[in-house]
Amino acid sequence: MHADFTFIHAADIHLDSPLAGLTARNPEFSALVRGATRRAFANVVDLAIAEGASFVIIAGDLYDGAWKDQSTGQYAIAQLARLTRAGVRAFIAFGNHDAESRVSRHLTTPPGVHRFDNRRCDTVVLEEYGVAIHGRSYREAATTEDLSASYAAPTPGLLNIAVLHTALEGAAGHASYAPCVLGELRARGHDYWALGHVHERSVRWKHPFVVYPGNTQGRHARETGAKGAMVVKVRDGVIASVEHRACDDVRWLRADLDAEAASDMPDLLHGVGAALRDALRGADGHPAAARLTIRARGALGRKLAADPDWFEAETRAQAAALSESLWIEKTRIEQTDDGFGGGLPPELAALMAQADTDADCLRAIRAAVGPLLDKLPPEIGDAEVAPLTAAARSGDLAALVAAARETLEARLGEADA
Repeated sequence: MHADFTFIHAADIHLDSPLAGLTARNPEFSALVRGATRRAFANVVDLAIAEGASFVIIAGDLYDGAWKDQSTGQYAIAQLARLTRAGVRAFIAFGNHDAESRVSRHLTTPPGVHRFDNRRCDTVVLEEYGVAIHGRSYREAATTEDLSASYAAPTPGLLNIAVLHTALEGAAGHASYAPCVLGELRARGHDYWALGHVHERSVRWKHPFVVYPGNTQGRHARETGAKGAMVVKVRDGVIASVEHRACDDVRWLRADLDAEAASDMPDLLHGVGAALRDALRGADGHPAAARLTIRARGALGRKLAADPDWFEAETRAQAAALSESLWIEKTRIEQTDDGFGGGLPPELAALMAQADTDADCLRAIRAAVGPLLDKLPPEIGDAEVAPLTAAARSGDLAALVAAARETLEARLGEADA
């Protein structure tokens, strides 16, 4: 008779990995979210205990790389010990970030924690659950062989789980480590492939299950939405459900605003507030960092582009008004073509388009710029008046033409507004 039980499938915890893009612009928020990867791992442990899980699988990249100090390893051991004290076993395969070549020293794990070998596939049989768990860790970070080919065949009569850190055939934004083919995994006969490495959660196949849980904590603005682990329930020896549960501590959001219909700046700022409010619903009460993208055209678009620092300060104020735990990671302004050469009247746009290739125009620029450079005091360095002075001194006339066009567009925008 097969037992009914639950297990947790997590991956890509990246303990002590910093959240990118926050420190310089948002020191207060950076301080608030420091340790987010640790708290996300603690949330995975809490989830396993609350669900009465029999075991937890970590499919690679528990660590983000070599430890800066021993506290990273000590924290991991403390959390694993919380699991085992609650009667929950843990099975860990190390991936490219925590391969033997990158993390050569490991602290002694508590009883009930199994670390998969990195020279061969090894198999652990849990007779009480009718389960065989197969796995293999990375020895080298840049592992490009198909590790799945070395996995043991399924154990007859048992539910077979295979733990593997892989990009499968390849995934955008992820190095192609331990590459393998989905069809070959399906054909090997295992019931559940517990994968790691790809940070977007997905069930790539059912029956047999081929599953990425995604990472437990988004680490930058491209890793948006809820992050966590899979809760897998087994009934009578068969996988009955696979459900994602959020475990992240900080949420990354995207807020997009099409501002082409905005009549003026107050109208646009009202739209910014609405877009941030909509995005904030996806935070589910977590501290959140949002990347705001605004599409604008005409005079309003030119005005935004002319003073991006001022406008970003405005968006941060809008975020603060909504929540003390919402921060703007970056504000991007995308100007759309308004039929006037990016903001210039057609005749002037045509002249500017030819300015850096017209010999007469270039001679006129040199003649105008040369005397101005001669009048600059020698104590004024390029760092203080760069990049235009540096471009002029180096003879980069194309850069001067581009800067002139931007200035014209901005000035026209101010006049129109």
